[in-house]
Amino acid sequence: MIKNTFIRYILLITSGFIYTASFSPLDFKIGIFISIFIYFYLISNSSRKSSILESYVYGLAIFTSGVSWIFNSIYYYGGEYFLFSIMMTAMFIIFISIFFIPIGIFINKQNNLASIHYPLVAASIWVLMEIIRSNLFGGFPWLLAGTSQVGTPFDSLYPLMGVYSVSFIIVILSTIMVTTYYSPTRFRIFKIYTLFISLLFVLINIVPSQSTDFKEPIKVSVIQPNIHLGLKYNQLQLDNIKNKYIDILDNEINDFVIMPETAIPKIYQSDKKFYNDLIDKFGFDFVTGIFNYDHSQDKIYNSMLMIENKKEFFYNKRHLVPFGEYTPLENIFGYIADILNIPMSNIEHGEFEQNSMHYKDTIIYPLICYEIAYPSLIRPKEDKYGLIITISNDAWFGNTFAPHQHLQIARVRALESSLPIIRAANTGISAILDKRGRIVDKIELNHSGYINAEVFPSKGLTPYMYFGDYPILMLIFSIMLFNWKSYKKYG
Repeated sequence: MIKNTFIRYILLITSGFIYTASFSPLDFKIGIFISIFIYFYLISNSSRKSSILESYVYGLAIFTSGVSWIFNSIYYYGGEYFLFSIMMTAMFIIFISIFFIPIGIFINKQNNLASIHYPLVAASIWVLMEIIRSNLFGGFPWLLAGTSQVGTPFDSLYPLMGVYSVSFIIVILSTIMVTTYYSPTRFRIFKIYTLFISLLFVLINIVPSQSTDFKEPIKVSVIQPNIHLGLKYNQLQLDNIKNKYIDILDNEINDFVIMPETAIPKIYQSDKKFYNDLIDKFGFDFVTGIFNYDHSQDKIYNSMLMIENKKEFFYNKRHLVPFGEYTPLENIFGYIADILNIPMSNIEHGEFEQNSMHYKDTIIYPLICYEIAYPSLIRPKEDKYGLIITISNDAWFGNTFAPHQHLQIARVRALESSLPIIRAANTGISAILDKRGRIVDKIELNHSGYINAEVFPSKGLTPYMYFGDYPILMLIFSIMLFNWKSYKKYG
């Protein structure tokens, strides 16, 4: 047991940094097991009061190291107010770290650490907090433990039960060592959990694939212009931006072109001629991000436009970024939006149910930027071939961890849905992902260029796309109910 308070907090902060290092771009994947083991080892030896504080410090360390890129977007594109940007970033980190406090309330030295149920209870509380954090007040599903393990044997688990199930197993594996350290029957507990997890991985790897690929690929070209955001929203630079696209397109480009979010920073309806000229000159079909004005409702949307055979199809972004695209509780927070003065930050939410997009015989599942973090927005049709197109403008985050983390999240969505993903991002990282979340091709961050690729649409529903998060929710609530009843019975 470590009793020195200073050493305990140094270990907590260090383990928080190790947690972040397990995600892209560092991808120190085993680090998340080390981090969570240290965290639970320390709070399991603390009083409830100390465990709450230690849990909060652990959360602060994770989000300070993992999402401080928020400062970059607030400062450089919100008026360059240094102290205000620091304050806003700090307030966000202080708030989001609160979701670690309930873990400290329930996991402390009052628990029976030698119990065989301890890892299950710890994993249940952890995952419940991840789910709440991902949905409350619009949600922030960033740095979920399960996301870190893309490209590992856990890949077989994502399509069955989703990212939260991977988080669940990670916490179990990390806390088994805490339990075995304290339990007089440590070898029995270790053997039971090892057998259970081994059988789980055997079973999920012999389950047949839930999807089949179309025999003919779609030939696509993904465009990455790499336009600095300071230039993008400067109307004097509009012609230069358009010429940049034309220069890239004036290569050996395929007949279906994907361009990034809000490719041209101007209302589409007032600039249709540019897009029509592209079609006349190059003769392709394309998908691009636009600002879409609905005259009948006098509303502006952040939208994805697909033009196929000169016919227009629109998708309006459903899940908007607070303060970046709209102001929540405007009567209270309106002054913050006035200070930030972010371009086009008065966007409307799109309807949850919208008309399907089709390219030839393939359904397109559209997602814009932050929406890729929400699997519930993907609703595949079991008997139709489809693929996901996600467009983004990660220039807001500069040369930070965020674009790498964003791509990693997209890889999880590919695995969960068993659908290929085409990703076009203004400054990167644009990529082609196969249905197993593997990167087929990509353009590095802060480079311009294009990708020519063949993408095979896929059909079929994975168990996760069919059941969603209900199985993992039922599991964790059953564990917590059983634990509560045991506690009431035996004390």
